[in-house]
Amino acid sequence: AVVSTQSTGIQCEKGLKVFEEAIRSQIERHILKTLATDLTKATFSVLAEEYECPFNGDTTKLDTLIPYLPKAAKPHGTSLITSVTSGSDVVEFLEAYTSLTDPQFTQLLVRKLDKKKERNLVFAKKQSLLESLKSEEKSGELLSIASSLIFLKQHSAFLHVPGRCISSVLRVVSGDLPEEERVLLEGLQGEGVAERRGEGAMEEERKATLRGLVTDIVFGKQGE
Repeated sequence: AVVSTQSTGIQCEKGLKVFEEAIRSQIERHILKTLATDLTKATFSVLAEEYECPFNGDTTKLDTLIPYLPKAAKPHGTSLITSVTSGSDVVEFLEAYTSLTDPQFTQLLVRKLDKKKERNLVFAKKQSLLESLKSEEKSGELLSIASSLIFLKQHSAFLHVPGRCISSVLRVVSGDLPEEERVLLEGLQGEGVAERRGEGAMEEERKATLRGLVTDIVFGKQGE
């Protein structure tokens, strides 16, 4: 679980550069408060066992571990806590995490992603999202899945964004689409936003249209 979450975090960081600063900062804080916090708790739990520290996984008591760490590891542990509690930079978090999980400090094997593992991770993520695309009925979630799949296709990177940023993500990904697909996606997005505001519901036929559009974008239109 630790390695999987760490790999996901790396893949999410890869795609941040495509967003404007205002949106990027919101996404970074979201990643730090969710994925990064989960990764920190899981890693600290492993370290607590190794250093015989009574850490119980409580996010508010992460600093319980610090006195038990080797002197050289303590600054990295403190930096990690700062990142997930009040930080705003995912790269800083990943750097601190890499330093803290160095083999000199832990038996937890956290390896860098090589190209083959990265491809496998992206493929597995795509398959998972495609399954969700088929089964999801809520228009808001469907748009979130759609944005993740298109973003993955365009940038080979994962999305992990708060719901309020989905419209911004869709604007980014639609900018790289042919006009016909872009116009259709923007229209479907508008229907999803209207539903969220209580101004109507996206019809089943339109949800099917969204699923078909995303499938065409990811795999290319059949016959082309």
